[in-house]
Amino acid sequence: MYPIRLIAIGKPKGGPLRELEQHYRTLLKAYARLDVEELAEGRGDPARQLKDEAERLRAQLLTARCPVLLSAEGPPRTSEGFARWLGTRMDRGESLAFAIGSSHGFDPALKGEIKEHLSLGPMTFPHDLSRVLFLEQLYRAFSILKGTPYHK
Repeated sequence: MYPIRLIAIGKPKGGPLRELEQHYRTLLKAYARLDVEELAEGRGDPARQLKDEAERLRAQLLTARCPVLLSAEGPPRTSEGFARWLGTRMDRGESLAFAIGSSHGFDPALKGEIKEHLSLGPMTFPHDLSRVLFLEQLYRAFSILKGTPYHK
């Protein structure tokens, strides 16, 4: 099983999105060993909050050979393009860690340190929905790589 970490600031609320997240986490078990870390949101004014979150995220992200920030500033990729990107990282044996920031995003210094960014699209989504969208696209990418019919 290919190891992948998802590090998210904040915990999801219950309800349909939590159930949908669990659905994709279950589906992904066929392809990857997904480890989800939830870190508490920072406190104080937004700048201080982002610095606090960055310190804790940095420690988690830098354990991977390929840390990735899920950020609107990242390059747009199609599902097939993301699958190719993922396949290349897997072929290289790179461990992956993806991060979803808080409602304020990511600290600018962290954005500069982490070279890989991935956009879920140009729109802004609630964090619970971003988690589901990312997990769905991750599952779709594995389906594309394995040639299973889900992605159509």
